[in-house]
Amino acid sequence: MRLSFLHTPFLNGPRPIYWLMQVFTWSMYVGMFYVWNSLNGRQQSGIELLLLMEVITGMAASHLLRYIILKKRLLNTDIGDLLPRLALYASLVAIFATLLEMALHDLLLTGFKPLSSEPFLTHVNRTINWGLLLIIWAISYLAYCYFIQNRREEIRSLRMETANRENQLNTLRAQMNPHFMFNALNGIRALIDEDPDQAKRAITQLSAILRNAMSTVKRRTVPLGEEIDIVKAYLALEAMRYEERLNTRISVEPSLERSPVPPMLLQTLVENAVRHGIAHLPQGGVLEIDAAHSLNGMVITVRNSGSFKPGRGKGSGIGLRNTRRRLELIYGPQAHLDIREQDGMVVTEVTIPFNIDKASIDPHEPNI
Repeated sequence: MRLSFLHTPFLNGPRPIYWLMQVFTWSMYVGMFYVWNSLNGRQQSGIELLLLMEVITGMAASHLLRYIILKKRLLNTDIGDLLPRLALYASLVAIFATLLEMALHDLLLTGFKPLSSEPFLTHVNRTINWGLLLIIWAISYLAYCYFIQNRREEIRSLRMETANRENQLNTLRAQMNPHFMFNALNGIRALIDEDPDQAKRAITQLSAILRNAMSTVKRRTVPLGEEIDIVKAYLALEAMRYEERLNTRISVEPSLERSPVPPMLLQTLVENAVRHGIAHLPQGGVLEIDAAHSLNGMVITVRNSGSFKPGRGKGSGIGLRNTRRRLELIYGPQAHLDIREQDGMVVTEVTIPFNIDKASIDPHEPNI
């Protein structure tokens, strides 16, 4: 598989940062010899041109080795095959570098002793030196490529995870709204024969609830105050059916009204409390809603008359399953939903942290 951030040379070409690093590294390497000769008083006329030639030779040789690395797909090769192949290609390129160095030196640097006249062993040592330099260069280049590749894979994974989470949230939210509407319409249906006028008012109330709910479809969170308004409208709708059998009390700390919560979260909890708790009690019951600060966020508590048996009724409905899943997607393990029976009341408690609600991850890929 071709790596998109490492363009094949002589086709699209490498990115500018590659050439900048080439010039910098080879200039630094050759510059050390210039400084060393200066400190030891061994400079001679034309040494700058000689050093420039060495930089050009090093860049040409390393660029050729890069071309071979990409052409032979060494980036996708196992380490067991990579090392011997890399040593072989670096040796071949080292021979090329030695020949190029000799040609440029004898052609351009006429004031220096020709390299072609030096002993054969000197050329062998020069080739070995180029081979070691090119192996070091290739290892550094491969390490950098692997780092960038892994980094971009992480970025791609994060983007995919973010997209998947958004899709799941939208799917769960889409499941919840029809679920609520189905229950509400069943309640209105029961009113049609008993009290047509109340049924008409209930339809108006339901329209207001759905209009409010639809406005939150594309929002990850909404202020708690908006959720409370939806719940009040819902309870007013249910009160038309249950009348004095439904007694409610809402207590929310004013400072929490702007705190973000998932859309339809509280409405789902209240709906469960009414449908699976109070609705089954002939004498009706009490529904209490509280929101208070916790150590690192807030706790929303819904209490209702009735009984709770784990795995049945209230704890197993689609609304609560989706609510748990939404809390997990948005807040991770720091959010909790707990249901228990306490003092003759069913208590549903949701813990929501304040420091998790952040924008979707949108990292920028690094350029090389």
